[in-house]
Amino acid sequence: MVGGFEELPPMSRSLTLQRWLLPPVAAALAMALQVGASQAQSQPSPKPPGQERAKLTESQKLELFKARRGWALRDNAARMAILQKSDRCVQAAIDLETLRGCLGDERMANRRLMETTRNDATALAQRLGIPMPEGRGEGKRGPWGRGSNPQP
Repeated sequence: MVGGFEELPPMSRSLTLQRWLLPPVAAALAMALQVGASQAQSQPSPKPPGQERAKLTESQKLELFKARRGWALRDNAARMAILQKSDRCVQAAIDLETLRGCLGDERMANRRLMETTRNDATALAQRLGIPMPEGRGEGKRGPWGRGSNPQP
């Protein structure tokens, strides 16, 4: 007697099997359809004219690599310094306001670092004569990224 199937007539066995197998088969089919649909949606859309990657010469590639590596090293050191300073501030915080100030100072320092790196990248792109990719700033979603009717 395996699962009680021997004592049932043949027709009841097939109905019992169907009842047991239908939910997992249906779930597997639904998952397969979802994966297929998401893969179809995730295909890259063709880029509009003017947004293709610029073809770089070997010297431009080398200069771009050296600059990016330098920025990465500089930014890593700066971020570590920012975090260490923030850590000391948080350790010394005695109330919620002081803690908020620490976190706000850290956020502002990170923003300044990001702006410095962006300015350096813009200057390098101009010097190399390559277009800068469009940022997320005041694009489709407005200046604050909240849609067309931002609340300041």
